[in-house]
Amino acid sequence: MDKIIDALTTNPIARYIPNLSEIQKICNAFEIGELVSIDGELGGLYNVNLKIITKSGQYVIRVHSGLSRRNHIDAEAVLLKKLTERGIPALTPLYTHTNDNYLLLHTRFVQVTPFIQGIPYRHSKEQVYQCGKMLRKFHDVLMEEEDVPVPYWSNYPSHAILQEGMDKLKLEQSHVHESSLIKDVLYLHQKVMEYWLPNEDELIKTIIHADWHPWNVLFDENSKIKFILDFDFLQKGERIHDIAYFLWAIRESENYKELGRSFLNGYAPLTSVEIEMLPVAVARASLFFLCTSSFVSDPVLELQQQMKTQKPYIEWLLTSEGMLSINNLLN
Repeated sequence: MDKIIDALTTNPIARYIPNLSEIQKICNAFEIGELVSIDGELGGLYNVNLKIITKSGQYVIRVHSGLSRRNHIDAEAVLLKKLTERGIPALTPLYTHTNDNYLLLHTRFVQVTPFIQGIPYRHSKEQVYQCGKMLRKFHDVLMEEEDVPVPYWSNYPSHAILQEGMDKLKLEQSHVHESSLIKDVLYLHQKVMEYWLPNEDELIKTIIHADWHPWNVLFDENSKIKFILDFDFLQKGERIHDIAYFLWAIRESENYKELGRSFLNGYAPLTSVEIEMLPVAVARASLFFLCTSSFVSDPVLELQQQMKTQKPYIEWLLTSEGMLSINNLLN
């Protein structure tokens, strides 16, 4: 037991899969009945999502990575309650017999949700239209919320995380990277911030999902959103980031232009500043994966791979052609 705790503490992104007896204890704690079978994992880069069947139904056990924090999980529960009360179908964890929405297994938070059957994203215009429409409602419902605890890790490109990544790249890894490569990242960071910073204070802020893409929702047979998933990154931020991140996530789709237009039509009007800054916000979402390459176990390989895809895309977005291409999605 001590060895497991030591290993998980040393490596916070290590994935932990509970054993059979631990799974039954989880079932008992959440009062979901006797375990019948384990169907296997449903995917997840850091978190473990394990589908199980008990005598009362089908469920998903979610074992968080060591990056999750108690204060954020508590704040998340409050926000999910407000969302569901306002008709937004957020997949909400169950509560234990002691009225907690998680339990602690070794050093990992564990949550349980019902297993939901749904239709995955199929690159359809109606699906992305519904994603835009739901995102607008999501933002509007949480617009008046105060700041929530910032998650220890997320895909949100805050100044702090971008700068920390740049500092780590310059100070700790200059000896393993070609100097030209580091200069390129520094230049891209500088160019994106030159556009972003003068307009940042004029952008509307709300609680954002911070991982809004069409693979984080399930649809019904009519392409309506059945459930929204994965709220680990919830935080206060510019609402345009959720919009930009969605566009970034679907950028390689063959029908990108029509999908982008449908998504933005669903979201409805942006402010004039948001329209102007949308291409920059997409570039900023892309920049995140360059700046944070210094945090992974093999930063040299990660940066080389990220530069192949993110650098040309950011450079193009900051040209008049790239900016016009994104803005044309609004027409």
